[in-house]
Amino acid sequence: MSQEKTAVPGLGDGFSANPKSKLYSRSSTQLNYTGNSAGTVVPGMEQMAPGAKVKEPNDGNSSPVVGFLYSISRQGIGEYWPIHLGTNKIGRSEECSICLRENTVSDLHAELYVKQMKTTHKILASIKDVGSKNGIFVNDEELDYSTHECFNNDLITIGLNYKLLLILIDAESLGLSVSENFMAVQEEAEPEIPFQAQSTGFNPYDHNRRPVSGTVAMDGSQGTEPGGTRFM
Repeated sequence: MSQEKTAVPGLGDGFSANPKSKLYSRSSTQLNYTGNSAGTVVPGMEQMAPGAKVKEPNDGNSSPVVGFLYSISRQGIGEYWPIHLGTNKIGRSEECSICLRENTVSDLHAELYVKQMKTTHKILASIKDVGSKNGIFVNDEELDYSTHECFNNDLITIGLNYKLLLILIDAESLGLSVSENFMAVQEEAEPEIPFQAQSTGFNPYDHNRRPVSGTVAMDGSQGTEPGGTRFM
């Protein structure tokens, strides 16, 4: 047998070594590997499960949270999305900060703009249809493509079925503020137990000292007798 192939029972002629990617791969594999990652490619594993996606790490929106959108449209059990200062994208796409997984919602359906006044600290909000197919209602008013001002407790309907309650929080008027004496709980790290290898003087790769038959453990102890494997 060639030293450049690894034969696996039931997998055909085996895998050929690819010195460029340092992987074992079939010539029929359609993946284009880059870099020097090491590993073993198993036939069929190069395709993801249906619906699975690889997402880049997302640090999220670091702007202050000044409200929420609340809905019971999907299952009646309640769900909510935080509203940040700045632009909040609403749509079916997972790239939207307010992701509504419903068929009548467009991938990028609307943008909710929120700002806080410098002098009065009042929270202002407005919404804009950015080219959706099924439109937006605020309370009972259908919106065009112009920006529409929103207020606390407005009901916003995105598409045909997703009705959202807008909740804006004016922390100052509600008497909310940062506590000067706030004491955060420090998470205790679990102690690390050092691994201590036990040396028995047995070399599992020394074929001259291996037992003639049977399974041998890494420490040299005799395991099961030969012939103990049963097939289905």
